[in-house]
Amino acid sequence: MVRLSALVCVQNQDAQLSACLRKLSFCDEIVVVADRCTDRSQDLARRQGAIVIDGIFPLESQRKAAGVEACSGDWILEIDPDELVDAALAWEIRAVLQMRPAGDWYNLPIDNFVGETLVREGWAGALSSRSEPRLYKRGLKAWEPRRLNAPPVLAGRSGGALKGAIRRSLGRDVGGLVERLNRLTALSAEDLADADRRASLGASVLSGVATFVRGYLGRGGWREGRMGLLTALLSALFPVLTQMRASDLLAARSTAPADVAPVARLPEVVGLAAR
Repeated sequence: MVRLSALVCVQNQDAQLSACLRKLSFCDEIVVVADRCTDRSQDLARRQGAIVIDGIFPLESQRKAAGVEACSGDWILEIDPDELVDAALAWEIRAVLQMRPAGDWYNLPIDNFVGETLVREGWAGALSSRSEPRLYKRGLKAWEPRRLNAPPVLAGRSGGALKGAIRRSLGRDVGGLVERLNRLTALSAEDLADADRRASLGASVLSGVATFVRGYLGRGGWREGRMGLLTALLSALFPVLTQMRASDLLAARSTAPADVAPVARLPEVVGLAAR
């Protein structure tokens, strides 16, 4: 039997965690990485039989690497607390692994919901995506050191994409989607500030316009009506807000006392297991 580990990284998301973990009961083990959680996330995870790694992980890549190291399965399924795996996808994952897998990792489609509204088309930029490499053999995935959307580094060969999709909740309503934008731009700004990647406001605006065109026209956001327009507009705002917030961070750091040094971004790829 192929052993499957589920990996969930959480930061004060106990309201979503229970439902997420219940949907992972088809896995042989669940590993939850609790990053600076001050809510009930650790207790909820332990009550549902999960292995809990509790600590301080400033970077997304550090959280995921710590979780992978704690996993004992042959394969790892990576899920966020705001995501659900339905029974059909669970069955498909198990079937693929019990038969001879066609590759060393698989892309999983993602259905993005705002409240109960499914927004299929138009995703571009950092707000969300439609597919990600979430199912992989242990030891074959690493991440570049980032706070947000750490780019994966994958070894081996792709097995393609599964048919079933992860259900991702991007917010209880439009306000929740705006809150997501605020949270993600704050993290992305810290990455830019650490790397001292300065860009002019004009360049950021041009990047935002390109993101809007790519999402709304190129990827069919116009088919989603007002929700497609909203997601395209928020995606376009992302590079502008990120750069403005990064400039504020750099200005604050330049006036900070000399003995207060900023936290440097790690220079190496994090996550490839030694085993």
